[in-house]
Amino acid sequence: MSHPRIIDLSYPITSDMLVYPGTERPSFQWIGRVNSEGYNLTRMTMLVHTGTHVDAPMHFVDGVKAIDEMPLESFFGPCKLFRCLDQPNGQEIDLQTIQKSGFDLDEGDIFILSTGIANYADTRDYNYLYPYPSKDLLEWLIGKGIKAYMTDATSIDPVSEKESSRHKLLFNAGIPIVENLCNLNELPGDRHFIVSALPLKLRGREGSPCRAIALPDVEYLGQGK
Repeated sequence: MSHPRIIDLSYPITSDMLVYPGTERPSFQWIGRVNSEGYNLTRMTMLVHTGTHVDAPMHFVDGVKAIDEMPLESFFGPCKLFRCLDQPNGQEIDLQTIQKSGFDLDEGDIFILSTGIANYADTRDYNYLYPYPSKDLLEWLIGKGIKAYMTDATSIDPVSEKESSRHKLLFNAGIPIVENLCNLNELPGDRHFIVSALPLKLRGREGSPCRAIALPDVEYLGQGK
C-alpha cells in the first residue's frame, strides 16, 4: 500500500531564526543532561507567533474566539493555492489579478496565497518585501466562506500599516490566519489538495505555533489524484 506524499510547510524553530521586527527570538536551556542528571530535558521560551504559526481572531479583536476555541476543521481539509508570479516587492495582490487568472474556490475551502517571499527567508527583505492581499480580495474570500487564510508571508497587512485592518477584516468574519509557511513551490496551483496546520491547544490565547503540512496528491480524504 503506497502512502501519500507529505510536504512539510513549517520552518524549523531555532535560537537564531529570522523573526518579525521588534519581537524576541526563541531561547533554549538545558535543564537536564544525560552525563549529569541521566536524561536530556530542554526548557523553551518563545512567543506564540514565532515561525510558522496561527493567528486566532482574538489576536486583534475583543470578544471573539481564542485559539483553543477554533474548530479543528478550520485548519484541516481541502484547499486551493494561488501563486503570485511577480517577484516580491511589497505589492498588493488584488481581486482582479486573482479573477483574471481563472482562479476560483469552492465554498468552505482553505485559501493559500503563495507570494514567493520564502525565497528571501534568510534575509531582511523577508519582513519588508512580502506581497499582501487587497481588501476587496479578502471580502471576496469571506464571501466564498473560506475556513482559513494561509500564506508564506509574515503578515497579511503591509509593513507600513499599524492598524492591522486586513487581519481584522478576516478576524471579524471568524477566519483564522496561518503565516510563515514554506515549501509552497512544491504544491499544485491548479487543483485541490489537503492541508493541515493544527495549533496547540493554548487556552484563552490569541495564537499558537503549528506544524503545517500538505498532502499534494490527495484532493479529498481517501481520494487520490
